Amino acid sequence: MIDVSRRLRRAILLNDLVLVKRIVKNNPTYLLNPDFEDKCNTSLHLAAKHGFIQIAEFLIEQGHDSEFISRNKDWETPLMMAAIAGKEDMGVLLAKRFPNCIAMQDKAGLDALMLACKSGTGTLHLIPTLLNLDSSILTAHDIWGNTALHHASAAGELKALRMLLQYGANPLAQNACSWTPVHYSASHAAEAYFKTLIIEFEKKKAEDAREKRERERQRNGGVRLVTNEEVVAAGRQRARDDAAIAGLPAPGMDWSPVEKRRAMTPTEGRPGGGVWEYPGLEGARPRAGSGE
Repeated sequence: MIDVSRRLRRAILLNDLVLVKRIVKNNPTYLLNPDFEDKCNTSLHLAAKHGFIQIAEFLIEQGHDSEFISRNKDWETPLMMAAIAGKEDMGVLLAKRFPNCIAMQDKAGLDALMLACKSGTGTLHLIPTLLNLDSSILTAHDIWGNTALHHASAAGELKALRMLLQYGANPLAQNACSWTPVHYSASHAAEAYFKTLIIEFEKKKAEDAREKRERERQRNGGVRLVTNEEVVAAGRQRARDDAAIAGLPAPGMDWSPVEKRRAMTPTEGRPGGGVWEYPGLEGARPRAGSGE
């Protein structure tokens, strides 16, 4: 006779809610049922990975993860499993039920937002849900300093790029090797699109700031004459800012040998989807979010 733990896992894989209910109610101690042959994934990990929402809801109602968030040997939560597998509706369910797990990171330092950006299937509901429930993850970084924007850029997920920028992600955030997200663009077309997005959003921010200052000036009733030299200087500064944002040399400046380099984009040939490697930089301090 098949043991209870194996029967429960088989019932979950078959998406047989009736059978899952029967097994759990007759054997309540097997609710979590970690699989020691599969990274200690629990019942909820298994349901999340395959997007079986009804089974996940039943497991949660029975107390799964009520005391602590279950994590496997790679420190992955059920929410991370849903994000990796691209099960957007499942991810939204778990994020709303367990908002405290959104900022949790796996052994490589990746959180649910980074994983959702890599899979490219969370732009409709999951990514907005994660950011609305916990905006702090926008500036989080993995063990090598890569932000969600770095991962979205390396995966070529343009919709995720635009969404992250709309929520205020820093396009100039540097990782441990001082590379910004644009350096990891999956293709030249993606790089051009990314730079256009950055210029677009930075210009909008600058315009909003100018409008705010103008409203404050009008509210204070102050009148100030602007000289022609100030107008010219402001125009030059905008040009320099736009060039810097787009990764281009400022007017009158040449590329430096360092800036001519292009980051090695580790999106292909990584066995098992491992961590990005940076030879010779063991122990380097992550610099994500510095923008320096």
